Amino acid sequence: MKRQIILTVALALMGLISFAQEKPDWVYNKPTPTNNTYLYVVESASGKTEQEAKNSAIAEVFRSTAMRIGQPFDSDEINVALQGGKDYHLIASQYNIPINKVCEYTEKQPNGYKVYVLCQVAAVGNITVQWSDFRNCDSQHIDGMAVLKSALLPGLGQFHKGQTAKGACFLAGEAVSVAGIVVAQSMRRSYINKMNNTNNAAQKKLYADRANTFTTVRNISIGAAAAVYVWNVLDAVISRSNHDNAMSYGNPVHLTPVVTDESVALSLSINF
Repeated sequence: MKRQIILTVALALMGLISFAQEKPDWVYNKPTPTNNTYLYVVESASGKTEQEAKNSAIAEVFRSTAMRIGQPFDSDEINVALQGGKDYHLIASQYNIPINKVCEYTEKQPNGYKVYVLCQVAAVGNITVQWSDFRNCDSQHIDGMAVLKSALLPGLGQFHKGQTAKGACFLAGEAVSVAGIVVAQSMRRSYINKMNNTNNAAQKKLYADRANTFTTVRNISIGAAAAVYVWNVLDAVISRSNHDNAMSYGNPVHLTPVVTDESVALSLSINF
């Protein structure tokens, strides 16, 4: 029964790791336009630099929009103009392909960057577009993967979001607290054993006082560990990602159930 419970928990955690949300909500669920003159589109592209990836994603917005509204365009010329630094508003005016970029999201990858862009584009050709304001690029987003990682190991969710210093502080704080628990409990047991193995009343009192002191230290360390853990999870929920320094995605956390004839365990490997 114990083995089945642990396996169930392990599989559930593995499922959460696989399916936890990593990107802003608009990547998966495009917003609803506030009028019928425009639509929302999401495109993505990769590049060696963040700007190259962003330009390629916007070029794809131009291509898909031009084809949908029946507007002639030169794909190669648009790509060259964007990569050359020409403002996309000028290109939109030149080709009469109305687009308005409202959000972008960057992933740092091993060989470069991947950028997602959310744009408002003309619903049909030859129409005066009435753009609307959109401010929910990331305010409604909870990074499920960051929360899950912080729940597994304090500070890991902050590393996932690119908050290296904060993640190191949470990790160090939890490590110090846990070390305090272990050392204090070990010393407490040692003094209790000494107290039980002597008949000297003065020594008994001394050992009892010291055991009580380490009991207090242990309890304080437990409280500190719990406080750091809860604080780190809450921070993973509410803090914004630093996408410029974000960790490379690609499932850096691996949780695997290990079952033998004598024991059941979880193997956790973390790639920083």
